[in-house]
Amino acid sequence: MLLPAERGKGQRIPPDIEPRPRSRHNGFTAIHFAAQKGQLECLQVLVEEYEFPVDLRTRNGQTPLHLVIHKENKNVVLPCIHYLLEHGASLNSKTRNGSTPLHLAAQEGLLSCVKVLVKNGADVHACDAIGCKPIDYCKIWNHRVCARFLKDAMWKRDKKDFACEMGKLKRLKGQLALMEQDYQTEYQREQRILSQADFKKWFHRKLLPRDQPLTHNIKQEPHARAWALPVSKIPKLPRRFHLSPEHLQQIPQPNLRPLLTPRPLYKQPIVRQHKPWNISNNPARSPTAQLGSPQVIRMGVHPDPSHEHDFRRFVKIRSDGQGGAQLRTVAGKQVAPVPQLPLEVIVRELYPQARPCRMKVPQGFHSVSIRDLDRKRHMGDNTFWTDTLAMSLRETFDDTFVATVQAHQGLPILPCP
Repeated sequence: MLLPAERGKGQRIPPDIEPRPRSRHNGFTAIHFAAQKGQLECLQVLVEEYEFPVDLRTRNGQTPLHLVIHKENKNVVLPCIHYLLEHGASLNSKTRNGSTPLHLAAQEGLLSCVKVLVKNGADVHACDAIGCKPIDYCKIWNHRVCARFLKDAMWKRDKKDFACEMGKLKRLKGQLALMEQDYQTEYQREQRILSQADFKKWFHRKLLPRDQPLTHNIKQEPHARAWALPVSKIPKLPRRFHLSPEHLQQIPQPNLRPLLTPRPLYKQPIVRQHKPWNISNNPARSPTAQLGSPQVIRMGVHPDPSHEHDFRRFVKIRSDGQGGAQLRTVAGKQVAPVPQLPLEVIVRELYPQARPCRMKVPQGFHSVSIRDLDRKRHMGDNTFWTDTLAMSLRETFDDTFVATVQAHQGLPILPCP
């Protein structure tokens, strides 16, 4: 066994005497202290040589990635974060109060840490125990640059998630179309069976005398009518039957008039355009371009008919109470899983003919006066509205914009309207 003074010079400690992660009363170990001080060399030694887990938690649920994000480690925090992430540190691990590393970076106002965490896939919509998101801490501590970056990242993440869910809804519509086709085929088969049974009963009653029962046998009567047929040889017709000329030809009817006359089919006239005259007499030359024009130009304010398939007769949509939707077919089967989209979006996609729209325009425009805005002091008759506007600009925009506004002096001050 090597003495303590002889260790560490390129010699690895035997596994039976390797130090174990010992924690204090708050659960801190050596890797937690190294991360808290931002010492990258110590982290490398502890992780690579002593095999400390990079997600080792304290009693409060803090990991080394939580502890390294601190304002005092502003100059050395990025290399430590990159090293921990390369060795599998969890980005969205939460402490006891629900804080993620992105919450701590937003609270400290470390823009570089926020960018690295978001780039590696940190959840920008994560909520802590009190329901605050990382952007909320930027607003509380007045970190405007971080707030703008997080707002843009949240918008991009929402657009990406919405596009992903819309793709799932598109695939679901294809599955619903196949299910509806199978349901219609099965329903038509059942109706055909019922129609055949009803037609057999009707036709049997029609051929037999009034006082004779339905169990009539043709062989018992030698003078039976020649066109009386047994029930087993009666042609099959659907339930809502209409005797067509084809069925009447199959049944020998010497003196029976046709019940239905064929309806004339209206054929839409074919509009043919005159081909443009080819002024060239050279057969090797390509013909002139065929320039077409629309037959009908539709003008009006009525909505255009939607060419998408409508599922109103097959799928029933209900709200799940949380802004989403529940789908159930007319056969009673529940459709799952349902994309995480608002109820209005699912209704508009599955019922396109319910509320067709010709064009989408923004709604709710109304005039807003400077007098209707919230302000800290009362604007009297002797106060110009430009003073209130300048005060609002100082509170809203950053220092660069305010400096630009102050640079352009000499503008006329308008009187109060």
